[in-house]
Amino acid sequence: MKEPVRRYLADFHTHHANPRLPALPPSHSAASLAKRWDGLARRIADLDDLLAETGRHDIDLRVLSAPPSLVTPAGRRTTPAELRLLNDHLAAVAAEVPERVTGLATVDAFAGDSAADEVVRAVRDLGLPGIVVDCATESQLLGAPAARPTLEAAAELGVPVLVHPVSTRTLSLPLAGLGRFGTSLARGTANAAALLSLLTDGVLTELPGLHVVFPMLGIAGLALAAAADEGEILTSGAPGRDRAHVYLDTMGFAPASIRFATEVLGADHVLMGSDWPIGARSASRERVEAALGAAGLTAAQSDLVAGGNAVRLLGR
Repeated sequence: MKEPVRRYLADFHTHHANPRLPALPPSHSAASLAKRWDGLARRIADLDDLLAETGRHDIDLRVLSAPPSLVTPAGRRTTPAELRLLNDHLAAVAAEVPERVTGLATVDAFAGDSAADEVVRAVRDLGLPGIVVDCATESQLLGAPAARPTLEAAAELGVPVLVHPVSTRTLSLPLAGLGRFGTSLARGTANAAALLSLLTDGVLTELPGLHVVFPMLGIAGLALAAAADEGEILTSGAPGRDRAHVYLDTMGFAPASIRFATEVLGADHVLMGSDWPIGARSASRERVEAALGAAGLTAAQSDLVAGGNAVRLLGR
């Protein structure tokens, strides 16, 4: 009997940060998450732990990232020196084990031209194949003019942008009574709003070379956009060159969510992601295969979601 072909697996949503800048819990987060955080912060800084688990679970590639809000206290901006510290460390880690990990440079997208300069440095000088940004501040969404230089630089360089959820005070406090679901709902709402801001502020049409990846937490933005005529450019039904390069990472392993994302965006615009180590379930070959199978994806579609799309986006 012919052995099945081993599918390439890439986890696009994995957190790792320089130990000199410890990971912080989301502001206004649920008590249950805060209680877990000391252990999570240690794991986010521990590359050996990450690599060991990657090997145990038979994952081929981890795409590492530390969004600004992960390492910066609420109410304070990540400084240029801190960004360089994070990105220099990430580039060194990726160079040490290039077959197992790569990284997305940390960028404060709302810092204007200086942020664009860091995008160029991280990609051209450090060799990092993409960037990660916060989806919003307390007063701005990613479609705001302040973020345009960052997005323009990424589009010109042809690198993907992971748009990470944040916890804003405005959304988090009213939902605090829902516990961990309130934290996720607040962060997902901010993420969904950021996606819609790229649509309504014209960013997706003005920057056709922009590739943005949103975690599944912000799926409501996709659902709302796809239900409106102007949102057709996000979908696989958009005609030819009009189709925007918007992707979702699965941020977990819920088959129904994966099925919805692939039906709306197309299997070529969905990426496997686990939110390691924060996600409740870590990625493993068995878990990924089971989720893709339960979602009803064909073998070709599963190949794309599991790792093929990540390889293409990152230019590997």
